[in-house]
Amino acid sequence: MVFKIKTDFRAEGDITDAVDYYDKINAELGDRFLSELYDIFDQLSQNPYLYSLISANSASNFRDVNLPSFPYVVVYETIESSVFVTSVMHTKHEPFNP
Repeated sequence: MVFKIKTDFRAEGDITDAVDYYDKINAELGDRFLSELYDIFDQLSQNPYLYSLISANSASNFRDVNLPSFPYVVVYETIESSVFVTSVMHTKHEPFNP
């Protein structure tokens, strides 16, 4: 089963901000960030349960996965046949609290 990836408007803003930041340093960095992010999205569409839950709280369905080369984490939840990306956070910012 392939899961559909859906991004929250806040996650889209996070992605835009990160790409803009890395593009200012070097245009190739922005492209590399997006490439890694899309690779993660591909993985999530194939198996969103591969990564651990953020909280041991049984009511929480949020999971996260780190980008390999950038200090960002993708926070998401799986509902039915969709993966909802709620945030693409820089790991030095405030932690996610579902």
